[in-house]
Amino acid sequence: MENPKFLALEFHYPPQIVTSKSLMEEIQADTRFGLPINWVDTRIGVEERRVAADGTMPSDLATEASINALEEAGINPEHISMVIYCGIEKDFMEPGTAHVVQNNLGSRGVCMDVSNACQGLISGISVADSMIASGAIESALVCSGELASKSVKLFLQKIKEMPVDYLRDRLGIMTVGDAGSAVVLTRKDGNSGIKNLLFDSRGEYAEYCYYRYSESGNIEGQMLMKGITEAIDQIHLGMISNCYHYLDWTPADVDLLVCHQVGKKSVSSLCKIADIPESKVPITYKKYGNTATCTIPLGLHVAKPVNGDRILLMGGGSGLSSFQGGIQW
Repeated sequence: MENPKFLALEFHYPPQIVTSKSLMEEIQADTRFGLPINWVDTRIGVEERRVAADGTMPSDLATEASINALEEAGINPEHISMVIYCGIEKDFMEPGTAHVVQNNLGSRGVCMDVSNACQGLISGISVADSMIASGAIESALVCSGELASKSVKLFLQKIKEMPVDYLRDRLGIMTVGDAGSAVVLTRKDGNSGIKNLLFDSRGEYAEYCYYRYSESGNIEGQMLMKGITEAIDQIHLGMISNCYHYLDWTPADVDLLVCHQVGKKSVSSLCKIADIPESKVPITYKKYGNTATCTIPLGLHVAKPVNGDRILLMGGGSGLSSFQGGIQW
C-alpha cells in the first residue's frame, strides 16, 4: 500500500508575546546569576515566544489548529477515521486528550494519545502513516497543543527560591513557547507524500531532559542542553547515511530542511550533519522559541513549500529519541 500524504497542515499560536529578556529580568539573571539580560537572545537565539491566556487547555490549542486544518483539507470532521493527540501537556492523566479534541470538533474518529516528548507529533504521524498504508483507516488528524507556559511559571518560581547553581541545568526552560498544530493525512496520490521515516531511541539518556511531579506535588526536572546536543548529534551522525539511502536522495536533492529547533546551535549542527546550507532551513526559534511537538508543523507552515519540494525532516526529543525522514510536497 502507498504511504499517505499531507492533505493539510495548520499551526496556531496565541497572540500574547513574551520576550526572553522579560523572563531573565523576572529571575534577576544579572544580579543573582551574573548573566546578562540578553543572554538567551544572544547565546541561544530565542528572542520571544507565544504564551496562552490563563485558563487555556492543551486541547484548546490543538482544536484551533485542527479546525483550520480540516477546513483547509475540505474534510468534514465526521469523515476523519482517527484523531491522534501528541502534546506533552494534556488535559487529563486520563482519558486521552484526543477524546476532548474529537468532541470539540464533532468527529467520530477513533481516538488515541501518542506521547514521546518533543518527537510526539512525528511519532503520531508514523502511527497514522502505518495505519493508512495498511488500509486500516482512510484518513487521520494528528494534532498537538503545547502549553509550556504552565511548567515555565512553576520553574521560574523555583529558580527564584533556589541556590544560584540551580539555574545552570534548567536554562532550557527559558526557551519554550506555547502553540497548537495539526496535520490531516490521507492516502497518497502521485509522487507527493511521506517517503520514509527513521527512528532511534537511547534510554540511557532519559534523565538528560525531564520534568515530573514529586510525591509532595512539587515540579522538578532538568534540561542538560550541552549533553543533549552532543548525544543527539552523535545519533544523527549515525542515521544520516541510511536516511539518504532509503530516500534515494543526496543533499543536493533537498529543497528544505525542516528540523526541531531548540536554538541556533542545534540548527547549525543538524545542517552540518545533513550537509545542507542553513539558507534552506525555515528559522522558527527566534520568534516562537522551542515549541516542542509543534516545531515541525511550524517549520512547514513558515517555509510554505510548493508542489514537488523535497523536504528533509530531522529532530528529536528527550528520552533521547531522534528521527529523520523525507516528504515530497
